[in-house]
Amino acid sequence: MLVVTAAAAPLALAAADLASVQVLPQRGQSADQARRDRYECHNWAVEQTGTVPRRVDAAEADAAERADRVDRVVTGAAAGGALGALVRASQDEDPSHGVLSGAAIGAAVGALIGRRAKPDEPDPEFDAYFRALSACLEGRGYAVSIVGEDTAA
Repeated sequence: MLVVTAAAAPLALAAADLASVQVLPQRGQSADQARRDRYECHNWAVEQTGTVPRRVDAAEADAAERADRVDRVVTGAAAGGALGALVRASQDEDPSHGVLSGAAIGAAVGALIGRRAKPDEPDPEFDAYFRALSACLEGRGYAVSIVGEDTAA
């Protein structure tokens, strides 16, 4: 389990899912008070940053990942085909054979690159929102952190 505190907010940029923000009362606040404070601080953070974080739908994330993988395969095939044609043409051979073999190799490389785990990209909008939310809640006596699965383990 990975826990990122508000002080280390830049590390939390990939966790742009509000469900992963954990708010713990430090001064004995009731559950009702904690809900009210979180709601008020959320509204304040949105007002300050202009960012309204949203829950990321798993199907939406999967579709985006698949589209990214397809883009890598197509780009790899195009680059491989072009490179194969150049190599075959420089050998005074029929470039069409180089295009086909280069495209096949390029598509395979693109597919492999698409499968590699890539680090999550920073989300500056969520970072600003998280810092504002954290400042508000910490001022009201809460500990704020982002809790998520540690994929490195």
